[in-house]
Amino acid sequence: MPLRFPDWPDDLAAVVYVDHFGNLATGIRAGTLPESAVLRLAGRPLRRARTYAEVPKGAAFWYDNSNNLVEIAVNCGRAAEVLAAGVGTAVLIDSEN
Repeated sequence: MPLRFPDWPDDLAAVVYVDHFGNLATGIRAGTLPESAVLRLAGRPLRRARTYAEVPKGAAFWYDNSNNLVEIAVNCGRAAEVLAAGVGTAVLIDSEN
């Protein structure tokens, strides 16, 4: 059993890292969300896509990154700029999904 801090959350519904492409890594484990989950960041709904090509240019979406965390990106854009978001920005999980 791994050592855990009792008050440490398993998931953090916020941006925890902005990479040099402007993608927004969150502290949400992607495996805890259904593929149909809609996230909200900066008031914008974000649907899941497996690849950038699945969404139109300029569209924001979320995907399961190589660390199995939810990452937010924009096809041919910088999510940090398009969504005016950075480390600490809250990510909401739509309760309807």
